[in-house]
Amino acid sequence: MQIKNAILHILKNDGNPSLFSVNELDIDSEVCEAFIGKHVKKLFNNPATREATFSPDSMIYQSMQGYKSGITNFKETAQIIAERLSEIINKHVDIPPADLLIVNFEVKHDSFFAVLKLNYKECFTHRTNEGTDNQLVKYTAVLPFDGGKVEEACLIPLDPMMIKLIEKPHLVDGSPTNYFSELFLECETAPSRKETAQIINEVADEFIHGYCEDDYHLRAMVKTAMTEEAEEADGVVSMDNVAARAFSDDGIKAEFVHTMREAGIVADMPLGAKFVKQQFGTQRIKADNGVEVKFPAELAIDGEQVEITKHNDGTLTVTLKRLRV
Repeated sequence: MQIKNAILHILKNDGNPSLFSVNELDIDSEVCEAFIGKHVKKLFNNPATREATFSPDSMIYQSMQGYKSGITNFKETAQIIAERLSEIINKHVDIPPADLLIVNFEVKHDSFFAVLKLNYKECFTHRTNEGTDNQLVKYTAVLPFDGGKVEEACLIPLDPMMIKLIEKPHLVDGSPTNYFSELFLECETAPSRKETAQIINEVADEFIHGYCEDDYHLRAMVKTAMTEEAEEADGVVSMDNVAARAFSDDGIKAEFVHTMREAGIVADMPLGAKFVKQQFGTQRIKADNGVEVKFPAELAIDGEQVEITKHNDGTLTVTLKRLRV
């Protein structure tokens, strides 16, 4: 990642004017490089980011088009972005004030803008008065770093402008609203990878329960089919292929795919092989007494190392076989 430009604006919601910087940040300093690099890389790799598409009438979209075509430079574009968000924050005072970090950077010759709303955190430190008087003091406008998450931010590639964003709802006119996407960016969002994985897990569990009354062997088949499909297709998961791997009956295959479509799961999803392995590679069984068993899902398929038996009274017996320790 090569940082090209960065600027920091201070957005207020207390009736006082926001403070828009006239100078860009010193991107060659160690402080800037560490702070910006850490946050932008975390945003790039965050599975909770959702993809979104700008509305053609979006002010942010139009300002980005102006930058892309050379009508405005980085600082002018960042000023337009900051003024728009400042206007929203001042109008809706339940949205917290923040510093707004705007970065222009390149990754493998692809250009991006990152817009990060840095909501303030509290921290405590000491202050020494007159050499020997040590007192505790609280700072209320500390920026998030190691222990703090950025809750509202977006990545905007210049070509194509398919946004990746994270956000947190705040009260707007008394109702919780995803103002960052709806009012600020003015875009239509899709589920994040995390949300997609949760939907798939829930729909698959409900589907299997409807056909097989909690067949743990079949659950393991679906999970293993997900991981194998992602590994063999460079991280892209096709539910048609997953169904073909997991089920032998053509009718059940078709019904499974149809159920997923009805839940909003599209045909081909670029989830990433590593992420799919994290989300679907493990089978967990948790008893009502707190006992929990966790193992790789594929081990429950043939029963040679993990055997799960369901009894008529609804209890389970989990047998672990021939394990090397």
